Amino acid sequence: MNSERNIEKDSKYLPYEPRMEPAPQNTLNAKRTILISLSFFTVLLAWSYFNFKVPLILDEILSTIPLKDLIKGSIMAIDNIIAVVLQPFFGDLSDRTKSKLGRRMPFIIIGTTSAAIFFIIIPWMRILAGLILIIFLFDLAMSIYRSASIAILPDYTSETEYSKGSSIQQFIANMGGLFAFTIPIIMGGLQNSLSAAWFDAMGFLIISVIMLVLVVVQFIKVKETPTGDKFFQISHNKLEIEPSTFKAREIVKSSEISQDRKVKLRSYHEFVEIIKSHKDFAYFLGTVVFMYLAFASVEAFFSSFAVDYFDITESAAGTLFLFYSGPMILSAIFVGMLGQNKKIGRKNAVKIFLTWLIISLVIMAFLVVPITYHNHNQLLTIIVLVLIAVPWMGFIVNSFSILWTLAPKEKTGIYTGMYYTFNQTAYALAPVLFGGLLSIFIDLGDFRYIIMFPYILILVIIAYVLFFRVKGGNISSDENQ
Repeated sequence: MNSERNIEKDSKYLPYEPRMEPAPQNTLNAKRTILISLSFFTVLLAWSYFNFKVPLILDEILSTIPLKDLIKGSIMAIDNIIAVVLQPFFGDLSDRTKSKLGRRMPFIIIGTTSAAIFFIIIPWMRILAGLILIIFLFDLAMSIYRSASIAILPDYTSETEYSKGSSIQQFIANMGGLFAFTIPIIMGGLQNSLSAAWFDAMGFLIISVIMLVLVVVQFIKVKETPTGDKFFQISHNKLEIEPSTFKAREIVKSSEISQDRKVKLRSYHEFVEIIKSHKDFAYFLGTVVFMYLAFASVEAFFSSFAVDYFDITESAAGTLFLFYSGPMILSAIFVGMLGQNKKIGRKNAVKIFLTWLIISLVIMAFLVVPITYHNHNQLLTIIVLVLIAVPWMGFIVNSFSILWTLAPKEKTGIYTGMYYTFNQTAYALAPVLFGGLLSIFIDLGDFRYIIMFPYILILVIIAYVLFFRVKGGNISSDENQ
């Protein structure tokens, strides 16, 4: 049981009426969930295209530099290093934001708008130092709203509907990833009619425009409960939205009243305290680290792996990404329903998906990849990518519902921020670790990529072992399962 839930709390309702109607008990407003998910759609839209295209841009810039894999991996890790430092901070800030737009929307508006502007600039910057600076600014902007884009969903969703809500959110978000992977295919058809510079830049421009349009749509359609009279003001105390009424409350924990004001780096102090006092959450975060160490390696290097190891075109590599993302999207609702089933539960669902994933990775690592070096069998690769994609989505969907159940309602933002801190720690380390590993085998040339999937398999097995230490995480009635 979460020790955070047992601390005595004082609270007071804020004098603001909800601007949206709560859904009936134990039901989910699907239309509103879709609209809430638009900000997360833009996150995966931008990141998916970033992870596909930027490594290829770096290949051009770093073509004659020794250890280019390690350098490329280090540059791709910048965003994750920023997220590790800033996610708890922005997650905590959104939990304490007093705003006439609600506690999450200011972060979504500021972060999305600034990220879209920097995203447009990336393909035009071909000086390495300048490109690193623009990537840094883009990553900073994304960190502003990433936690808020996730945490806004449980604010307006009952606990019993977390798995269903998370499945819809992941479905919508991964539609962004799917669309991002169609852009290289579209650009392949336009290559002869565009200059080289515009060929690289057009995809970034399209995505930036979509980000700006969708943040306007979300601002108009999603009316968060106001938590203050100004656009942006930070409270000392946590704020909470009651999912049953959408009313806002200000929370004061009696044990923290005297001492918390003395903490200068409040967000990071609370981060450490949660890890110390909430062991189940700590093991859960360990699972997250190793899962994302595995898949961040794939995302950072798969375009290079496909082009070099399979010896295929950039457009064909985009097609493989499409067949990886498509099944994830199509399976999102199904895998959420499995976690929603009370007989199975979220945790058992995750165990099922991790077992499935390990079997699929064994097939990919030891059967498919060894026989496809410079001899790509597209159908065989697509089939195994589908078998990997579905259980990976199963883990993602149900991990968020477990996260929100472990978190006290007034700390959804900082818990989500902590999830992303560990998630992004993995994303920061993965390109460097795997890039360094590839550099060790540089004498093997393109064949060095054969180590990718055995490496990923080992990481997923470690995550599988850690997850068995997590207690709680199902709905409250069966919290101890």
